[in-house]
Amino acid sequence: MFQRRCTTCLTSWHQKVLSARSRRNYVGTWQPYTQTYPSSTCHPKSVSPPSSAIPTATSYNLWNHPRRHLSAVSHTAPSTLSIAGNAKPVSEAQRRSAQLELDQMSRSTSRLLAMNLDTEDSSTATSEAVVNEARVALHYWSRRWYMHFHPGFGRAAKGSTLSLGALRKWDKSNTDGGDSMGVVSDSIGSEESTKSDDVAASSIHNLSGDHGAQQAELLLDWSLSNNLVPHGIFDHSFDAKSHMGKEDKEGGNLGISPNLTFVNIIETYLLPTAYAGVGGGGGDDPATAHGSDGYNKLETLRSIHDQRNFATLAKHFTINSSYIRAVVDATRVMKKMKQLQSDFPDQLSSDALSLKAELNIWSKRAIILSKTQTGQGLVAGITKDGVANSRKLELLELEDACNIGGKIGDDAYTLLGCLNKMESIVSEAEERYISTKDERIRPSVDWYNHVLGAWARSDLEGALEKTKQILRGMEAYDNTLEESLANYNTDDGNLRQCWASPDTITYNSVLFCLTRDAGQNRAKEAEALLRNMKFRYEQTKNKDMRPDEVTYGAVLHALAQAGMAREAESFLDSLEDAEQDEAIVPSLTIYNTVLNAWANSSQRNAPKKADALLTRMKVLSSSGKNSSIEPDPISISTVISCHARSKTRQGAERGEQMLDEALAMYSEGNPRVKPDSIMFNCAITGWTNISGIESGEEALSSNVIPAERAEMLLRKMKETQLNVHPVAQTFNIILDCWAKSETKGAAERALKLMREMPDYGVAPDECSYNSVLHAMTKETNPKWVVIAEDMFQEMKEKVSISDITYHVMMNIYCKSSDSDGARKAEELLRNMEKEKLHPSQISYNICIDACARRGDHRKAESLLQEMLSLSDKGNAKCRPTIHSFASVVNALAKSGDVDAVARAKEVVCKVEELEYVSPNSILYNSLIDCIVKSRHNDNASSEAEEILLRMEQNHRAGNSNVRPNSYTYSMVMTCCARSKDPGSAERAERILMNMESLYAEGLSDAAANGRCYSAAISAWARSHSPNAVERTFALIDRMEKNGRDASPHGKPNAHCYNACIHAIAKSQKSGKAKKCRDVLQRMIAARDGGFRESAPSLITYSTIINACAFTHGDEEDQKEAFDLARTCFQTLLESSEIEPCASCFTNFFHVITRHLKHGAIRDQFAEAVFLEGCKRGKISKQVLHNFRKASPSVANRILSEHRILPEEWQNKIKNDGYKSY
Repeated sequence: MFQRRCTTCLTSWHQKVLSARSRRNYVGTWQPYTQTYPSSTCHPKSVSPPSSAIPTATSYNLWNHPRRHLSAVSHTAPSTLSIAGNAKPVSEAQRRSAQLELDQMSRSTSRLLAMNLDTEDSSTATSEAVVNEARVALHYWSRRWYMHFHPGFGRAAKGSTLSLGALRKWDKSNTDGGDSMGVVSDSIGSEESTKSDDVAASSIHNLSGDHGAQQAELLLDWSLSNNLVPHGIFDHSFDAKSHMGKEDKEGGNLGISPNLTFVNIIETYLLPTAYAGVGGGGGDDPATAHGSDGYNKLETLRSIHDQRNFATLAKHFTINSSYIRAVVDATRVMKKMKQLQSDFPDQLSSDALSLKAELNIWSKRAIILSKTQTGQGLVAGITKDGVANSRKLELLELEDACNIGGKIGDDAYTLLGCLNKMESIVSEAEERYISTKDERIRPSVDWYNHVLGAWARSDLEGALEKTKQILRGMEAYDNTLEESLANYNTDDGNLRQCWASPDTITYNSVLFCLTRDAGQNRAKEAEALLRNMKFRYEQTKNKDMRPDEVTYGAVLHALAQAGMAREAESFLDSLEDAEQDEAIVPSLTIYNTVLNAWANSSQRNAPKKADALLTRMKVLSSSGKNSSIEPDPISISTVISCHARSKTRQGAERGEQMLDEALAMYSEGNPRVKPDSIMFNCAITGWTNISGIESGEEALSSNVIPAERAEMLLRKMKETQLNVHPVAQTFNIILDCWAKSETKGAAERALKLMREMPDYGVAPDECSYNSVLHAMTKETNPKWVVIAEDMFQEMKEKVSISDITYHVMMNIYCKSSDSDGARKAEELLRNMEKEKLHPSQISYNICIDACARRGDHRKAESLLQEMLSLSDKGNAKCRPTIHSFASVVNALAKSGDVDAVARAKEVVCKVEELEYVSPNSILYNSLIDCIVKSRHNDNASSEAEEILLRMEQNHRAGNSNVRPNSYTYSMVMTCCARSKDPGSAERAERILMNMESLYAEGLSDAAANGRCYSAAISAWARSHSPNAVERTFALIDRMEKNGRDASPHGKPNAHCYNACIHAIAKSQKSGKAKKCRDVLQRMIAARDGGFRESAPSLITYSTIINACAFTHGDEEDQKEAFDLARTCFQTLLESSEIEPCASCFTNFFHVITRHLKHGAIRDQFAEAVFLEGCKRGKISKQVLHNFRKASPSVANRILSEHRILPEEWQNKIKNDGYKSY
């Protein structure tokens, strides 16, 4: 679109239409439509936003915004003025005048097209009158028709009734095969013409907004076929003002550019590229090309303040057939123009106006061909029929009837080719201007802005540097204006020599390119560029260079992307405090951008800050200080998203509360805050973000399951009377919540929800299926593998499958209990290539992990070697990662082979040799684990300590990747605990104390956690040292002190207490029972004090019973031991949470044997315990053996009746014992 007045050319009619001056024949409000795109988390079409859009005052903050959908832009900035604000209503006389002009032009055009001027008939010979009539008709169809009847101007120029009535007539004539001229009858005031807009909207997608351009091109072709060029058909120097309206007369210099007709046709054809297909000839989908509600989409067009605002409007659009068709039509007219410029150089020659139109076309082609337009769907890359944009563009141009100029060239179908073409056009024009000093070809700032904008929208490497070079060149030219242009000759490689000064659009384009990449460096560059822009404006007072709302919005967007929320809010504060005569009044969008900055921030107080800013917006709007910033659904959704990203239960509850408040406000009569699916999705996401990460007290203190709360919001969405419907992404968020959940039966709930999607009118997509499959990876029942296999086959039939689906299915096989799971996972790996999917590192790593879980180290090593081979052949996608090597080491650790440790060391050495992968803590931890599990290594503890020492040395040398963590230390101490070397317990405790010292000195962030303490206590328990019990109690005392002091180091837990009891049980000293009772009381006290992980477990009671069984001492010691064992055994029998295992019965029979004398009491105890064991199905061979020893007579009496033990006596001993706990 034409965006400014050229110094030597006729101002385009677009500028006139958009002028802020009131016109007699132009009233009403025109609102340019800006479309934004959906996000991958909040919209049914999960697509990535195109990077080909220059941010604007209405959209610059929406790319990472939770409300990326078609109706997201709902407010204009306070600085933008409605053209209709001071305009008078359209009168009936004006309507009739416009209709009369249309009728006259239609009859005139029909008459002209019926003429054949090549005949010898004098009545049809070429005359000045015929040429003038054709010239006027061309001007009307290429310019004035648009102002009155284009769908995009239907409510602006002559009112909806006239516009829709005319369009209905054209639609009917085209459908019925009538006159393509679309003549409208005079019955504008009839009942038919005054039908409601809703009726007209039902067929709006069939109406062609480029009708005027088509009529103009018909006349253009007729003029060329009748050789009217030499007769001055494009000579506008005649006095045509009598044929034009007032707005044409005010143009003043109408006849300067002979290319005006071509340019007007081109710009009309290109309208769908500016307004998302609105008014263009049929797109792929009416709901996409014209909005989900037909003609109502036209009502979303926004008013604008002046030409500069229009020029900086975002090119947020739908790349559909309508868009591509528009570019093809414009290209066809451009080829005609170029051909005529070549054939008739005296009548037509390229000038600033025509070159700007050419650059506009090439920039639109670049948008279509950008690599960022390679996603699926209507938004970008592939149109609805599945044809790639570049191919569709080429096919349409090949089918085009116009062959003037031949094929446009193969480079026209590549992004780089389009950019090079634009550079070439500008360079040739610059050379021509330099050599001829022809003012008609003087370079315009719009030329450079087109080139600069195309580079800014591209994703090519070096695009940012290109834009900076152009900007530096334009700034250098601007610096020479006050001096002599003869000085403007530079060989500086950091700038491109330009012949126009920069303006606001120039800077905004560079800012957009800067903000495409998130990060603090880019945000700081954007701030620096804004400061430079402000400085130049203050020095020159050139309003064309003044920062506008788009400028400030782009910088705020950069800060928001980088999560620099404090800086963004400070920026907002400076805008609010600026002097009103020079300031940009912050709009709602600017406030929403700052809210988005807090949503992207990692600061812990971000939700509170977002809440405070939302409250501030409410206060400012309600007080009248800035009424335009009353929070809208975007504002509320952003704050809800901010709370959701906190990943806390409080955040999820606050998000749901805000949704309920919005529902209440809407029901009370505030339509501005009407909740939509995006707002619901943000609230649902809050529960998804905490699913699976609830821990400790928070999980136990609440019976609410996050996934269930998410489903409740889905039901609420259905129950509300807001006409808000869940979309696929809504279900996918909840399905993901179930997939993350640790709740029992999560997979079943997820599957049930997915099967309910069709009831809501939503079909499951690949993401839906994958979330359910992911939930199945946590199930241990083999039936889920079968269900997953059936679902996988179902997906092949219903949806497209990507490598992600294969990976999830491979993961199911990997984590299943199926012994054949590794083979099935590898089979899927081999099938990926058959489905034209390429295996990657992830594919191989899952297969290697599957082998590692099953101890198949040979297959794991084979797959690793295959990855190394593919990498050596240049396949970087299959290059092994550190996870690949670590998984092989894990497989060797589980294998139990004699040479497992040696081969694991070879794998580590291989990693140390490679350049593309470096050892890290995970790899060394896997090696230590392999050493710990080795049964054929007498030097295990010393080797483990050696690796730990090497890791510490490398870390101190600056390699943070090999920093030992708590797991590393605990594994080394476990190795010491299993070692039979003298002094191993002392070494384990020394490592533990060293951990605490390093942490206290700030040299390590690895705290000595409970696992580390447990390993050290276990080392003492197994040491056979006479001081073992005392040392374990000392460590337990230290842990309890850690708990009281809120130390980061290990707190009491059942495992550590159990290890202490184990040390007591193995001790040869007297008083075991008393010490065990002391430990048990400590555990109960710690549990009651809030350390629930210290609660006594089955192992605790069983170990105490075992310790009591081997208690030595006098009769009093034995009595105390029996009483304690009986108390523990009775506790187990009465517990509803802990089921005694067979070992408990075995140990208690041992207690009876050791501490009760032969007699009736002993026999009664033995019989009672045995009968209880029979009732619970806990009679194992060892239980039976100890029962016979405890009371032979009772055993003979009971067992004599049973030659074979009844099945019910022993049916509960399978998988019994400590391992099941």
